[in-house]
Amino acid sequence: MRMKLTMLGAGHALATRCYNACFALEEEDDAAAPSGVADDSGRVFLVDAGGGSGILSQLERAGIAYGRAHDLFLTHTHIDHLLGAVWMLRVICYGMECGTYEGELHVWGNDEVISAADELVHMLLRPSESRFIGERVFLHAVRSGERACVMGRETTFFDVKSKGSARQFGFVMEYESGKRFACSGDEPLVQENYSFVEGAQWLVHEAYCLAADEAHYNPHPIHHGTVAEACATAERLGIENLVLYHTEDDDLPHRKQRYTEEGSRFFSGNLHVPDDLETFAL
Repeated sequence: MRMKLTMLGAGHALATRCYNACFALEEEDDAAAPSGVADDSGRVFLVDAGGGSGILSQLERAGIAYGRAHDLFLTHTHIDHLLGAVWMLRVICYGMECGTYEGELHVWGNDEVISAADELVHMLLRPSESRFIGERVFLHAVRSGERACVMGRETTFFDVKSKGSARQFGFVMEYESGKRFACSGDEPLVQENYSFVEGAQWLVHEAYCLAADEAHYNPHPIHHGTVAEACATAERLGIENLVLYHTEDDDLPHRKQRYTEEGSRFFSGNLHVPDDLETFAL
């Protein structure tokens, strides 16, 4: 099956004009449903879920049936990444209860975020829903460098070495023979992790703002970086396709143009500055 990337959200934690940063990797067959129509073909791997029930609307708008999601990766415990996952667990466990969700859900993340997800689910879901934890919903606390089979594809998790308040992991997946897709979470990729993503065909990387706007947004004290920095790192690592997300949302009509103009001075590969729900064939 071919693979598709759907950016469910591209915004930072306090974004109001777009959804928080999260995305889906989808398997599609050649007869996939038209855009906007719920597609039941192939599995879906969700990476974070934003900060609330808006994840359900984003999936609906993207034409992604929630019943296709059988893997969910949580980068860290910040609310703009974790709380939407509680809603995903709610709708999936309810689907299990009603007999409308088939199979299992596997949730991946470091021990800190998995523990938080487990606690929230048992605190906020009805017992008839939370009973599926450990029965059909499996929470996997992974270590840095650990490999797992996600969507039938070898996936390696790595510690982002976060300088913030929460432990954060990224991952790299071999989505086809010899081809790799990587996500470095919502902090700049550090040199210790270059070996995980070097030469990858795709890298999803945060870019809080333009370097030209650094004085206004001041990203470094909140452990984020600029478009120029992200692009320079991707160029150094020989990335083919760079996707920038977790951005400010003050000027969405011009964000793509402005970010592309700055980034192309530092990155010679394919630079993508996605709007919410934009898709890319891998």
